[in-house]
Amino acid sequence: MAVILAVTALAAAAGCGGSGSGGDSGSGTAPASAAAGSFPVSLKNKFGTTVVPAQPKRIIALSYEEDTLATLGITPIAYAKNEYKPDGVFPWLSGKIDLSKSTALDTGGDLNLEQIATLHPDLILATNFYGLADYYDRLSKIAPTVGYTDDAGLATWQENSTIIGKAVGRDADEQKAIAATEKAIQDVRTDLPGLAGKTFSYSFYYESGGLAVIDDPKTVSVQLYSELGMKLAPGVTANVVDRELSMEKLGALDADFLLIGYATPDLKTEMDANKLFTDIPAVKAGRVLEVDAFTAGAVNNPTILNIPWQLEQLKPVLAKAAATT
Repeated sequence: MAVILAVTALAAAAGCGGSGSGGDSGSGTAPASAAAGSFPVSLKNKFGTTVVPAQPKRIIALSYEEDTLATLGITPIAYAKNEYKPDGVFPWLSGKIDLSKSTALDTGGDLNLEQIATLHPDLILATNFYGLADYYDRLSKIAPTVGYTDDAGLATWQENSTIIGKAVGRDADEQKAIAATEKAIQDVRTDLPGLAGKTFSYSFYYESGGLAVIDDPKTVSVQLYSELGMKLAPGVTANVVDRELSMEKLGALDADFLLIGYATPDLKTEMDANKLFTDIPAVKAGRVLEVDAFTAGAVNNPTILNIPWQLEQLKPVLAKAAATT
């Protein structure tokens, strides 16, 4: 099972959001001072071509797009809720966007198309929505729907932000926002030059005995580590099959930097009592970062705004990894 499937509940099928109340929906109108691009805008995706006829004002974000919209001063009228963040507070959005009046959509199961239609969107963003193949045609009848060009989970955060910027006519502004996040990554790489060539592993303990491990260096889930100059641990590439690792082989997670997320606090307690885990050299040396489901969801779905927040959480342990010889 892929990590993204293991964390479907927390990432809302690779979407993001908080369970804010579905009260009065605000407008996604861009600030009046922002220069909008020319319309119509045509965007190709895996299922066809989406035409956005005019500046969208009522935008629905099904898969983390609210982060990119926030960099442009745009608030979506609806977004995908995250069951692991019931208070609806997302630290990286603090002071940048207020979703309290936006509708939180349940994207973890069947989409409620009737609910989406009643919101009268003029643009639906689903650039990383894993269930899009089942819904694209029906969503497109409600409003222009912007999807992924290849498959969900493959496009980089830069590519997704660029597509979103074009869809709302703000490509030039979005490129500036992308550059700012790229600088944040480069700053960490400059501060920790020892990270170059260091290894990492990323796993998610989703149920007792069930461990999902990223084993594809091309997936967006580990893009940030690659940008920091790191590479997947050899134990992972040698032992993980289809992102599954048996509990007897926990030692394969060893790396200069080991990140593991837990679906529940009880699962963390269980893992911390497992001698096979505590005997991993990285764990013994304090080069492990154990995170809750919410943080694991953010790591699994890097965005233009949650990356700087991630780096704040990761940097203390990354510093230890950088110092290894």
